[in-house]
Amino acid sequence: MKNTTKLVIATLSSILLFSSMNLAVEAASTQSVSDRAVKTAAVKPKAENEGEKLEKEEQARIAELLEKNPDDTYMVYVSNEVTKQKKAKVYSMGNSFPKFDTYKDYQKKASTLKDTVLKQPADLPEGYQFVTAGITGPYSTEYTKEMEAEAKKLGKKIYSKKINWTRANGIVLEYANGENQLFLEYKRLDPKQPVKQKGYVYESAEEVRKKYPKLGVEYTNNTLYWFEKGKQFTIVTNPDNPLTKEDLIKLAKTMVLSNK
Repeated sequence: MKNTTKLVIATLSSILLFSSMNLAVEAASTQSVSDRAVKTAAVKPKAENEGEKLEKEEQARIAELLEKNPDDTYMVYVSNEVTKQKKAKVYSMGNSFPKFDTYKDYQKKASTLKDTVLKQPADLPEGYQFVTAGITGPYSTEYTKEMEAEAKKLGKKIYSKKINWTRANGIVLEYANGENQLFLEYKRLDPKQPVKQKGYVYESAEEVRKKYPKLGVEYTNNTLYWFEKGKQFTIVTNPDNPLTKEDLIKLAKTMVLSNK
């Protein structure tokens, strides 16, 4: 159960970050990369080698493209000859972590994705309204081998390309009824992470506090979770939320949609 516990705590972390409109992003966030490219001229630069100059030029070029089409996503490859490290680096620029203020806008994006997405449950409890949604798109690590192979084939030390991603690594839908919150989450698991848990598991905030007394207050919520074919699904509510385990299981049965 230790591995399962870690997965659940990680899920709660991402939900809490999302609730403050800060979904987990890669180490080199797309926004910060774009900002650095655009603001480079405003900062007094240190002495740069030719590779660093070429990388900044590429970032600036992509930043201009993103100004015209901010929802696009690009992957950037920088060889180890440029980084002066043992390994090359690959990072994303653009909107690979979109957020949505309306369910209609979320649906529009979700309809373009293959495999698993979330939808509003058929029997959403009375009084609950959609608040926001977020989708975690591709991680740069998924493109490392591909980008490196293409760059070498083209003989480029710095290489980038636009990607049209169609598979989500995670989705969160947030609903609220006054002070009561309801989070629905889907998360793709690492294939190397074995999960033996079967069926629905429910833990109340009180049970969590007793089991993990050192756990931060922000993590002590009511949680229902289950696993299916390398994917984790979670429903989280605030400690004082009146929705019961049975209520959450009812929602769980209609919140998952598999696109072809």
